[in-house]
Amino acid sequence: MFIIVFESTTPASKAAVGGQYYTQMQTLLRSQPGFISETPFASPIHPDQAVLIARWETEAGVHVWRTQHEHLRIQYQARRSVFAGYRLRVGPELLASSLGGEMKEEGEGEGEVTQHAGRFVVLYEGPAASTSTVRVTDLVDSATADGADVAKDLVDASVYQGEKSVLWISSWLTEAAAVGFQKAIRRMEGDDVLVFRVKRDYGGVDRREAPVGADADQAASIADGE
Repeated sequence: MFIIVFESTTPASKAAVGGQYYTQMQTLLRSQPGFISETPFASPIHPDQAVLIARWETEAGVHVWRTQHEHLRIQYQARRSVFAGYRLRVGPELLASSLGGEMKEEGEGEGEVTQHAGRFVVLYEGPAASTSTVRVTDLVDSATADGADVAKDLVDASVYQGEKSVLWISSWLTEAAAVGFQKAIRRMEGDDVLVFRVKRDYGGVDRREAPVGADADQAASIADGE
C-alpha cells in the first residue's frame, strides 16, 4: 500500500473555495484505478489546519493520479488561490514479515528516501470517544515507560480530529524508532496503526523533493484549458 499525507493551512476567507475544489477532487478520485480511500481530519487547536490521509494500492496508481489533467488544473489553482501553506509526504507502507517480525517495504527495492529528518512516519488512529484527550507526547511517554527507548528519535508530531476518530502523526529519525513506537503503543479496540517510509517530503515553498516536472505539468494544464 502507498500512503499520502497531505497537511494544509487554509485561511477562513478561502474555505468555501477550498471546499469546492475538494468536492471536485473527490468526484475524480473515486474513479481512479488503485485508489483505496481518503480520510479528512481537522486540527483541534488550529481551525485553519487539516490533513488528508490517502491510501493507494501501488505507487503506479499515485503517478497516474498525479498526472491526471483535471487534477493538475485543480492543484495549480489551489496552490495559488487557496492554501496559505501545505506539506505533502508520500511513501510505501512497511509491513511486518512473518519471519521474526522484521519490517519490509511493500513492493520491491529500497527506492528513494527523503533527505528530511523524519524519514519514517507512524499513523495511529483511535476511536474519538476513547482517545480525544490523549496527546502524541502522551503516547511517546507511555511507550517509553513500557521500555521502548524511542523518544530521542522523535522528529515531530501532530494530532488531528476526524468525524469518529483521532489521528496521531509522528515522524522518526530511524525505522527502528518508528517500529519500536508502533509496537509499544497500548492498543485498543477499533484502532489502527501503520508505518511508512517517506520517499518525498515537500510543500508549496520547498519544492526540492516534488516530482520532476510537477510544476510544469500543472502550469501546462491551465494553458491547455485556455
